[in-house]
Amino acid sequence: MMIESFRSNPSVLIVKPSALGDIIHTFPVVRAIKMAHPAVSITWVVADKYAELVCLSPHVDEIITIRRDDWARWWKLSTIRGLLDFAGMIRENEFGAIIDLQGLLRSGLVTFIARSRVKVGFSYAREGAALFYNIKTSAPDDTTHAIDRYMAVLKALEITPEKPYGFDLKLPAAEMLWADTVTPDDPYVVINPNSRWKTKRWPTESFAALARELYTKYDLRCVITGGGQDMDRGERMAELAGDGVTNLTGKGGLTHLAAILAKSVGIITNDSGPLHLAVALGVPTVSIFGPTDPAMTGPYGDGHFTVTNKVDCSPCLKRKCPYAHECMDGLPVARVEQAWRNLSESGRP
Repeated sequence: MMIESFRSNPSVLIVKPSALGDIIHTFPVVRAIKMAHPAVSITWVVADKYAELVCLSPHVDEIITIRRDDWARWWKLSTIRGLLDFAGMIRENEFGAIIDLQGLLRSGLVTFIARSRVKVGFSYAREGAALFYNIKTSAPDDTTHAIDRYMAVLKALEITPEKPYGFDLKLPAAEMLWADTVTPDDPYVVINPNSRWKTKRWPTESFAALARELYTKYDLRCVITGGGQDMDRGERMAELAGDGVTNLTGKGGLTHLAAILAKSVGIITNDSGPLHLAVALGVPTVSIFGPTDPAMTGPYGDGHFTVTNKVDCSPCLKRKCPYAHECMDGLPVARVEQAWRNLSESGRP
């Protein structure tokens, strides 16, 4: 009965407000829905700071933005008005199905407010969000990659996507032209020394030493990227690395980052959103993992290289390290350089 509701009303509301990497992992889901039902209309509820990223998917027909700060300050009168406006907007249409891929209280409330007879989410959703679903799905096992977990929800719509999964991101010409004006004319590799978790960061000094090696041994220039909150780290790395480095930390938004990546020969990065953006764009990657598990959140697909420094407590999935942070601080520059050499010899860059 519920699946017939979707067939008679071919429209889907995707609830996935954040974060960068998680949103990128959702792109194969919307693509698979569109491939199975070309006439379907897909609406996506996303945090306003990521709206420009969702615009890169040609399979999303409408975007409804939500201010994350509003949910954090719901008791303020101005915020209450904004939330009421949001609720009114999202209830204007009835959807054939709603898929909550966030699995938290806030996304569960969005799912509850929106109108549909089919409300799909994870059985293991946190903060009581699963109470708002009438179809609950689960991952094959605890070590399943995030993309495979997300794709599992499509069983509820009787969709069986074929591998390899695609992303189909389309970059505006204006962003590519902008990238031409700020990046080197010579081939370059993107270096992202940042991550929201401090425990995920390989030392800035190590990234700088790697940049020097790439420039002196391979005549390969490096472009440093990061957000406004990463300015100090970007400037510090550029200072230590010296010649052959262009520091673009804090320059442009997410679509500009995508253009910088698309023009590059690859990226060397911590476990972070830019890693997954590069994968979605078909850019070769070398990624460094310590507290997190590459089997669950690493680059998806073939042709990418991950580097780990195995210690007994890794992966711990902790944002604060109670020990010496050996999984990252103890990783030699030579190991990451070797991974880049392996990637180069594989013919990808």
